[in-house]
Order: sequence, then structure tokens, then C-alpha cells
Amino acid sequence: MLQGGFLMYILLLISIAVLGIVIEKYRQIALVRKANRSVLETLQNASQSKEMIAVAKKYHKTSPIARMLDKVVANQNQDKDLLVQSLESAANYELHLLERGMAWLSTFAAIAPLIGFLGTVIGMVRVFMNIQHQSSAGIDINILAGGIWVALLTTIGGLVVGIITIVFYNDIVQKLESILHDMQDAATTYMIKHYKSNEA
Repeated sequence: MLQGGFLMYILLLISIAVLGIVIEKYRQIALVRKANRSVLETLQNASQSKEMIAVAKKYHKTSPIARMLDKVVANQNQDKDLLVQSLESAANYELHLLERGMAWLSTFAAIAPLIGFLGTVIGMVRVFMNIQHQSSAGIDINILAGGIWVALLTTIGGLVVGIITIVFYNDIVQKLESILHDMQDAATTYMIKHYKSNEA
């Protein structure tokens, strides 16, 4: 940190922000999955709309599937096309809520290596300035090599932060896509049950 200069502290702040976002997203995903699992387990034996309404109300605050289910059971006009559009809109909204903070992860993954390269460029400029100011008797290769490796430290720091952030970002995106697919499957299944219940 001391050798790399002030940009290393910026990378440290970015890594702390990334860690906070990643912990929060994994916590959120775990809670959503737990709530969705509870909803699906409760709905296994539900065949009537009244039972679905009770489940939707019980888990409305914690489960995206319950909120989508609420769209199904709240549909009074029996317009299937309108209901499908409503479910798609609800799924997109739920995904939008789950994706909060992901834009920052993507941004940090992109700018961390750039900040590292900027630190290296600044360091190299200083190295060449020192070379220019050295006496004409000769250039001290030790000073030159020392300045270069110090300049490269920020590139290493930026790449490490960027790579780790990308790995976490992609993993979280896959988990969010899995949750979205579960929501869509559950909504389709219980939409069919809802119509069968009303037709019975």
C-alpha cells in the first residue's frame, strides 16, 4: 500500500465497497431462496384459489414468488393474455429489485484495472523524470528498476480487485437468473391451477 501510492488507497476503498455489496447480495439471495422454498412447499397441496391467496398474503413481504402469485389470484377478469403480461411485468420488477447494487459491481470491475494502469503510467512518468535529472555520467540501473516495479504495483492491485469483482459479479448474476426461472416456472404452474380451480 505504501509503495504503490495514493491510488492503492482508492483501490482499497473500491475493494471494501465490493465486499459490502457482495455480502449484501448473497444475504439477499439466501433470504429470497428460503422464502421462495417455503412458499413452494406450502403450495404443494394447495389446489384452491383461496389457499393460494392465503399463502400469497403470508409471504408477500419476503418472497418474489408470493408477490407474483398474488398477481395470479388477484386476476378477476380471467383474461389470460392480460395475466401473462402482468406476470412478465411483475417478474421484471422483482428482478430489478434483486439487481440493485449490481451496476456498481460492474462499474468497479471495469474501473479497478484502469485505476491500476493509471498508477503505473504515473509511476513510469516519475521514473523517466528521474532519469532525465540524473547526471550525464550514467544511469543507476537499480534506481530505474526500483522505480519500475513500484509503478507496476498499482496495475497488480487493480487487476486483482477487478478479477475478483468479475468472478463475484458473474456468480451473482447466475444465481439471480436461477431465481427468475424459478419464479417464472412457479407462476406458470399456479396460474394453471388457478384457472382449473375457477373452472371447477
